[in-house]
Amino acid sequence: MAYQSLGVGTNANDGSGDTLRAAGAKLNANFVELYTKIGDGSDLCSGLSSTASVISLTAPNISGIVAGTQTSATITTLANTTLATTTVNGTTGNFGTAALAAGSLTDSSGAISFGNENLTTTGTFTSGNLICGTITSTGATIVFEGATADAYETTLTVTDPTADRTFTFGDETGTVITTGATDTLTGNMMKSAATLLIVNSSGSTLKTIIGAGSAS
Repeated sequence: MAYQSLGVGTNANDGSGDTLRAAGAKLNANFVELYTKIGDGSDLCSGLSSTASVISLTAPNISGIVAGTQTSATITTLANTTLATTTVNGTTGNFGTAALAAGSLTDSSGAISFGNENLTTTGTFTSGNLICGTITSTGATIVFEGATADAYETTLTVTDPTADRTFTFGDETGTVITTGATDTLTGNMMKSAATLLIVNSSGSTLKTIIGAGSAS
């Protein structure tokens, strides 16, 4: 209903204004609408207070859709709420002990759990110490930068496998020797019952090493 103003006439007591009954009806209609909009029709909402520039709601239950753009708004507590928009403008979102800010997700507890979820990124994943179970790589290489961030890295690469392959590192401490190494094969690298044959390109044996470094 539109606001109904009282007809007060052109001059005092000229009889051109509303009658007392008509003026009273307008007053009642205006107040009924007011009490219905911000109350239950009989009483005004007790949780509503205001100053010249601020309207305060105490423990409000707001339902429906808030239309338009809300600016300079601060919501201190927002529980069990579904946001229908795709963009929320702000600096930091606090959720319990977690904080979501531009480019970061932190938690004052020191731990963030994503549960049994798959995390996917097309960018670069950077971390400190990483503790995980089985690692499955869809690429062919793993690159180690080393202690110094420079132009030199160590790359661990594999040939495209045609079947499941397994490389097992034993329960021991040592250095892996490659085909490009200049290290010497020592006796303690061989079991006592092992025999090593060194052959030429035609397959003829040039040297036989038996046991822990015994040669013939």
